[in-house]
Amino acid sequence: MTAAQAQRVFRHRTTYLLTSQAHQAALTLLTEAVVDAGTTAAVIGIAGGGRTPAEEIAARLDVPVCHVEARHNSSDALYTQATGTVAVSIPDGFPDALGGRILLVDDICGTGATFTAVTGALGPRLARGAHVETVALCRNVGSPVRPDWWVWDVDDWVVFPWEPRPEIAVYPLPSPERIRTP
Repeated sequence: MTAAQAQRVFRHRTTYLLTSQAHQAALTLLTEAVVDAGTTAAVIGIAGGGRTPAEEIAARLDVPVCHVEARHNSSDALYTQATGTVAVSIPDGFPDALGGRILLVDDICGTGATFTAVTGALGPRLARGAHVETVALCRNVGSPVRPDWWVWDVDDWVVFPWEPRPEIAVYPLPSPERIRTP
């Protein structure tokens, strides 16, 4: 099954909340893992949800950050399935030749379609020898794609600190204990 064909798993048992404290702890673990793996040249955030974690990781690494737009959800409503078709927009002023190790950051890897589409769109802007590695806070258990680094496997909707809190019961994700890798 490809990322475009995959469906996110929503068990409808709980809506998870990523608290600010757990978010900061996750960023610390992710940054430490990235540093241990080598030098990073730049960080790219996938807007909207990847913008905040990308900026914070880039600041911790003291490397440049830029953003791309990618969208495939038909709305931001809870439990919306992804369409599998991702529209990617690279803004004016985006670097023409990225070199070295580039971190591509998003809040969640729901199906992997966004990571796949954005990585493909970045291809013409990568210098010889450059490579993209993916980072997510969460990975939906329905995703056939595994980012290079992520913190939580989830089986329901996640509300992130930069999103409006819904008027339903939410349950905090546990404090992060480790980084997951493929």
